Amino acid sequence: MRDLEPIPGDPGDRRLMRAGMLSLALAGRGHATTWFTSSFDHYMKRQRTTRDETLAAAPNLSIELFRGLGYRRNIGLARILHNRDFARRWTQFAEASAERPDVLVTDVPTTEAAEAVVAFGTKNGVPVVLSIRDLWPDFFVDFLPGYLRPFARPLTTPLDRQVRFAAAHATSLIGISEGYLDWGRSKGDRQPNVLDRVFPLGYEIRSRPDAATVAATLQRLGIPQDRSIVGFVGSWGATYDLGLILETARRLAGRPDIVFVVAGDADTRPELRDEFRRLPNVVVPGWLEAAEIAALLSGTAIGLLTYVAKAPQGIPNKVFEYMAYGPYQVATLGGEITQFYSETNAGRVAGSDALGKAIVDSLPLGLDATARRDRMELFDRRFSAAKVYDAMVDHIEQVARR
Repeated sequence: MRDLEPIPGDPGDRRLMRAGMLSLALAGRGHATTWFTSSFDHYMKRQRTTRDETLAAAPNLSIELFRGLGYRRNIGLARILHNRDFARRWTQFAEASAERPDVLVTDVPTTEAAEAVVAFGTKNGVPVVLSIRDLWPDFFVDFLPGYLRPFARPLTTPLDRQVRFAAAHATSLIGISEGYLDWGRSKGDRQPNVLDRVFPLGYEIRSRPDAATVAATLQRLGIPQDRSIVGFVGSWGATYDLGLILETARRLAGRPDIVFVVAGDADTRPELRDEFRRLPNVVVPGWLEAAEIAALLSGTAIGLLTYVAKAPQGIPNKVFEYMAYGPYQVATLGGEITQFYSETNAGRVAGSDALGKAIVDSLPLGLDATARRDRMELFDRRFSAAKVYDAMVDHIEQVARR
């Protein structure tokens, strides 16, 4: 059960994320798999359908769409109401079903869905795997709109109670990193056991574009090919410090060998978009399809992961997306990502006041073809979707047999 992610058939060339990749892996193993999600497209802020609907997505995989309330802002009361309604609809569906599943898998976020699934599993003797993907609701207050902050405690206390219940009673706890797993154990006041595991997010590569495709895509997007690309690809949401990229691009405007490419849903922040576009060393191509992202990252020397100071991410999915195509990473996150970079040589951490220097100092590693190949080969061995989700299916089968 996982809301908020792209599903097969969504418009545009969008890649599947964790729930989608796991669902396909389970179905590919021959398991009758149902993915529960809502009609609301979290990324495009649109309704996929006007009613409940069942989709036959692939052999052994069906998708149950519950008509969702939707919301305009990622953080706010409307989203909480959407999450509550989705969890309620799922519980009604599950209770009315004549057939019980062999195992249930759900995530945090959302806490509402996690509580509903774990409560159902506990009541009906169905084992539940709970995956911790975000530290909800611990970081919630920092990103609430100002008018809601005085009401933060009444809003977040129920969410905290939900995640504590789910983490305490889940059969198996999964973290996307050791830190996330430890957080879940702490919330649930549970001791380590053999069914608690770490599975990184992973990333699915459809194919790596050849040099001609990369060159053609960069030309079409208006990106100079005689400069080293320093790139960011992602949401222009509240946890990303895009202002830091803007400031750094201004400072490095005198470097004729560097161009910044800042891709994503730029139209959601038009003032920032326009500030970027006024700089001569920045290209803002807007929202990119999956094939365009692959080509851009394949031609990028330095991939940026700039996060605001209180961002909750430990080892975000962007780490693996960048690693899949080889750019050297420069991140402003601390904590677990520092050790990850030390172990993999995939990137480095820099303070926000030293981002420009870190970019310049890292360019040789970003442009070194051998080092780039090493990063991609390590990704293929350890972090590709095939590796991660094949192992995750093994684990879910173990939980179901417990």
